[in-house]
Amino acid sequence: MYKLRLTICKIILFNLLVFTIQNSFSKNFFTEFELQVNSENKEIIAIKKLLAEGNTKDALERLYVLLKEANHKKNNRLILEVNLLLADIYRDNGDYIKSNGFLTNALNSAQKNKDEIQIIYFKKGGNFQYEGNVDSAMVNYEKSIFIGNQIEKKYDLKAKVHANLSGIYYLKANYPKAIEHSKIAVEYQRILGNKEIEAGILNNLGGIYYMTGEYKEALKTFESALALVGFGQKELQKKTRNTSYINMAYAYSGLKDFEKAFEYQDKYFSLNDSLNQELKYKEIAEIESKYNVESKAKEAEIEKAKRKEAEYLTYGLSVAILILLSGIYVLYKIIKLRKKNYKLKIEQEKLVHQSKVEKVKGDFQLKILTATLDGRLEERKKIASILHDNISALLSAANLHLYASKKQLKGIVPQEIEKSQSILKEASDQIRDLSHNLISAVLLKFGLGMAVQDLCEKSSNSNLIIECEHKNLSRFEQNFEIKIFNIINELLNNILKHSGANKGLIKLEQIEGNLQVVVSDNGIGFDVEKIQEKDGIGISQIEARISVLQGLFKVNSIKGGTRIFISVPIIY
Repeated sequence: MYKLRLTICKIILFNLLVFTIQNSFSKNFFTEFELQVNSENKEIIAIKKLLAEGNTKDALERLYVLLKEANHKKNNRLILEVNLLLADIYRDNGDYIKSNGFLTNALNSAQKNKDEIQIIYFKKGGNFQYEGNVDSAMVNYEKSIFIGNQIEKKYDLKAKVHANLSGIYYLKANYPKAIEHSKIAVEYQRILGNKEIEAGILNNLGGIYYMTGEYKEALKTFESALALVGFGQKELQKKTRNTSYINMAYAYSGLKDFEKAFEYQDKYFSLNDSLNQELKYKEIAEIESKYNVESKAKEAEIEKAKRKEAEYLTYGLSVAILILLSGIYVLYKIIKLRKKNYKLKIEQEKLVHQSKVEKVKGDFQLKILTATLDGRLEERKKIASILHDNISALLSAANLHLYASKKQLKGIVPQEIEKSQSILKEASDQIRDLSHNLISAVLLKFGLGMAVQDLCEKSSNSNLIIECEHKNLSRFEQNFEIKIFNIINELLNNILKHSGANKGLIKLEQIEGNLQVVVSDNGIGFDVEKIQEKDGIGISQIEARISVLQGLFKVNSIKGGTRIFISVPIIY
């Protein structure tokens, strides 16, 4: 029985998940650092307000005019501020080449300000890493570290740079360097007292040890990560503890201690089931992103394997030359090399197979989500139709019969008839309101633009003014209009409940077969990463709906307000 249990443990560990390090370097080891441009220039302040309201086009036009004036006056400080703003705008819109161009201009204007130079190099490294240009990313991260060594403190930024650079070295298969920079990042996070982040980096560091075959060192590092989060009940602490469990299971498996591996695997499954129950609908929205990240990590692993093959080939050629001088010794090296290549080929085939399995799982989950949302919409339409066309008509008919009865009565009309008519009228009004709440009558009759306009007018009050702008809108396929309207309605409810704003704006525009929606407010804003871990305002659910429509969903939130951008292909 014991042997059977160990055998099952081996099989489960082998088929469980791609090692946690795959996700860690893609997600945790790449962090962005937002530089807020503190300026007393009135035009810069006005432009930042435009950006907060979601008016990027006007903001860009005014920035280019201001940049021309700044260059003419040779105002280096203003040139720096404008270029940094332009770089952030183009980065947020996915144009990393233009963003780096403006960062280069900003660097030329930064002069001897080491704080800003360090951040600019870090931002350039991030842009290159987004593009997949790891060599250029590495160069800029190293420059940022060099400048940072001349600055006291700034531990948060230094920790992020070293963590990102560790990820770069991991992708380049330079494990000693990856370990070196991970340790530095851990030390800075320890100084800052960020235990959860420190634990996450330790899990990544242990993963590197595991990849190099240092299972004991990997296990020791994973145990340190687990000790930091302990048995805390915050969601991040639970997730980090869960990661440590499965990592330790892998480490014990590498050490051939399958009993311990089985024990920590059980802990992982138990905690993972608990987390899955807490995630609810949020998990559906994150699944696609998770599998996309894993796919990229696997591609990086395959690319690393190809580089290793090239290295082995070069080594083989060198060995061939040494055969003439070394004889039997060289022959031994060739045999050993062939064994390694065979093992590497087997691992590649396993990764490719697992990638296919994960893709099928992701597609299946997306189909489930699509069917759920479509079924919910059809159910709402059916109920609204029954209420409006059947029940409402029956109540009206009953009221007419009572009215006719009153006309036929001579003398005083019984009080019960008057009360019955009053009750029927109240029931009819409530059913009509309920029908409109399920499916907007304005939406069905006049289309999306007028329905959103009506929604904004009804939601506005003395404390909050919601404005609506819509351009070039025609009538679309009915279910498509209802889905978009429900998404906008939920975002508007978030503004009313959570933003603390006094102004809001909803813009809709039809552009080249796409419907673009911008929802913005001047409220208190929120932390996007933290809010996605909660179910409170439905951001994750909205993102899942946009994903089903094959659209783009982007949130930009700061203390001065929130801007949400949506672009989906139109269904006619």
